[in-house]
Amino acid sequence: MRLACYNPNGLSELDAILREHWARARARWPDIVLSEADYLPHAGTHVGKNLDGAAKLHLEDLFLACACARRDAAALRVFEDDVLPAADAAVRSLDGADGFVDEVRQRVRTKLLVADGERAPRIAEYAGRGALVAWVTVASVRTGLSLLRETKRAEKYAGDAWAEVLALPETGDIEVEYLKQRYRQDFAAGFTDACAKLPARDRTILRMHFVDGLNIDQIGQIYGVHRATIARWIAKSRVALLEGTRTYLVTHLALQPAEFSSFDRLIRSQLDVSLGGLFGSDDELEPD
Repeated sequence: MRLACYNPNGLSELDAILREHWARARARWPDIVLSEADYLPHAGTHVGKNLDGAAKLHLEDLFLACACARRDAAALRVFEDDVLPAADAAVRSLDGADGFVDEVRQRVRTKLLVADGERAPRIAEYAGRGALVAWVTVASVRTGLSLLRETKRAEKYAGDAWAEVLALPETGDIEVEYLKQRYRQDFAAGFTDACAKLPARDRTILRMHFVDGLNIDQIGQIYGVHRATIARWIAKSRVALLEGTRTYLVTHLALQPAEFSSFDRLIRSQLDVSLGGLFGSDDELEPD
């Protein structure tokens, strides 16, 4: 099992910071056996030479992760009793079926704690940029979504074709529906193109909704933020999708100025109907 090392020469101030957090972690978990000689190179690998960055890291959680990677029995008990259960609520939000949480837990244990040949367990890759609990929760949710896809409960759309669902809902507006049917392929292509240009986080959130059926409360649990934050992110995505789809259609259809208004109504209506499924009946998207 290989764990990366670093050279602390000339980094006395950083070395002192890491030693201080090693001492705190030892006091917090006195049963865990992890020497300075093992912890400092591991932490230094993730910290690098940035002293300001080191102050923002969860260095005690990094201690726990390092000890787990080295198969320390006490560290593995802390992981099992305190860290892994913290992801249960987010996992249950994906599927409440009996045994689902247990299966996800087992897969996460294997994925994070079991070495693969000469490669260290993946928990050694935890860099301390966020709380270890949050890191494991994200890994658990991804594992849960993979499990759902395996059992055919989250495969409505393959690959990135899920974006086409944005163009599917009926709006109830006769003129809008006429335009959508007349330019259906261009309209779907425009939405898909606009989705592909969104930042990765925004695409992931939309995919969680359209493929995995999550709402803003469930997505908020996954990212560890309030539902209002998710709503703001989605509202920003809506603006980007509106502009991106408009640009695509104007470019590909050579629209005349007189046609802009009708197509704007079409795009806005589709976004409001599609993205509305993320929210409860009392929630509204923020205005453009």
